[in-house]
Amino acid sequence: MNEINIGILVNTHGLRGEVKVKPTTDFVDIRFAKGKHIHIQYQQQLLDVCVEYAKWAKQLLIVKFAGYDDINQVEAWKGSLLSISEEQLHALEEDEAYFFELQDCQVLDEEGRYLGDVIEVLETSANAILRVRNEEREFLVPYVKAFVQDFKREEKCIVIKLMDGLL
Repeated sequence: MNEINIGILVNTHGLRGEVKVKPTTDFVDIRFAKGKHIHIQYQQQLLDVCVEYAKWAKQLLIVKFAGYDDINQVEAWKGSLLSISEEQLHALEEDEAYFFELQDCQVLDEEGRYLGDVIEVLETSANAILRVRNEEREFLVPYVKAFVQDFKREEKCIVIKLMDGLL
């Protein structure tokens, strides 16, 4: 079972067991909703915790987990990753993808010629950018409809439209 990272527990907040979380998900309201179960990756184990509440404070979330009411219970978790199991993901629209699904995909042009493999997905304020590498070079492809013609989830394949200057 794969774990999908949804945030980083960066620090404690106050004395009553609250923690500061930097979310790494686009679905913050869903992932950190009251009653949702998430995992804390701590000392090579997955600790299952239940969200009691979450609220924004500047760029971070203040999260309280049910049953953890004291700073001493949560202090050791600083720096831990927060995750959910892959089964907890909700279905996306056909033209949408989770970043982890794009990683390691083959990239082909419209004629089916191999261009490289996705080695990294970069997040920008406008859109995702795929870093693609083949034996000769690396290049970047914006993950937008103008370039990406098809994403074949099951085949782990992305078909792109080649434009002048892309390669």
